Amino acid sequence: MSKFCWISIFFIVCASRLLGQMTPSNSVFWEISGNGLEQSSYLFGTVNFLPADKFSIPKEVEEALKRCKVFATKIPLDNQTRKKFNEAIKIPNNGWINDYLTDDELNHLRLLLLLDFEVKENDYYDYYSRLQPIILVTATAALHLGDNIIYPEKALEQVAQKGKLDFVGLSTVREEIEAFQKFPVEDQVEALKYTVNNFYQHLAEYDNMAKAYLQEQDLETVKNETFKATNESRAFKKVYYDARLTGWLPKIENMISKEATFLALGVPFLVGEINLIGLLRDSGYTVKPVTVSF
Repeated sequence: MSKFCWISIFFIVCASRLLGQMTPSNSVFWEISGNGLEQSSYLFGTVNFLPADKFSIPKEVEEALKRCKVFATKIPLDNQTRKKFNEAIKIPNNGWINDYLTDDELNHLRLLLLLDFEVKENDYYDYYSRLQPIILVTATAALHLGDNIIYPEKALEQVAQKGKLDFVGLSTVREEIEAFQKFPVEDQVEALKYTVNNFYQHLAEYDNMAKAYLQEQDLETVKNETFKATNESRAFKKVYYDARLTGWLPKIENMISKEATFLALGVPFLVGEINLIGLLRDSGYTVKPVTVSF
């Protein structure tokens, strides 16, 4: 065979693998089969929160949950875990947000929260001003929704509880906190400054992300908007997403080989240079999108 043919074959193989990793079809829901599995497992891409009046669990997802024995997420979903993580998202050493913003930015943020979102003064000082910068960025988008808010992972968890599925965390709460703590504070502060100085643009970008998720199920746009809110920190992406995902793969393969498993993970774990769909396909599994509607 000629050298040109070998180069062509190599290019085709690499290109097909790259396409498999980089350009999955638009869907938030995926079926995992093949590679010796006796039953399918499922992968659902989540976001932190959504408008409650626009989200409901699709019937195809509910049916898949009924067929599964295990419900897997990043960390165990229990009150003790949430309590530990809620402490970890506060600024260390009883610090507060004044340490990171100029006086003008601080006043602007305070007025936005108190006037636009009617946050009470004592809640601002006791809670919001104590949050780490990137958490405060997320909190403003949540406040933007007010009472019209739903947490998809929590909604899925409730269905799984009714079905008596076993709950599994891919990480421990300690690993989750350690990964979060490696988010460079400089990137967090830049993300917060952008939010404060471009507040309504920030909210519009959240709305764009929610629309991309709910209407187009465009995972790439959801991922991009999510990273934009983190000041597109490559250091954070590498530690929080890429490294953990490759570490989770053997555990995920072991789970799906034994029991039908429902994986609920954030959209950024599903798309990008390193993503779970691509990793599973590279391991020989068939991972195909399932059409659903919200």
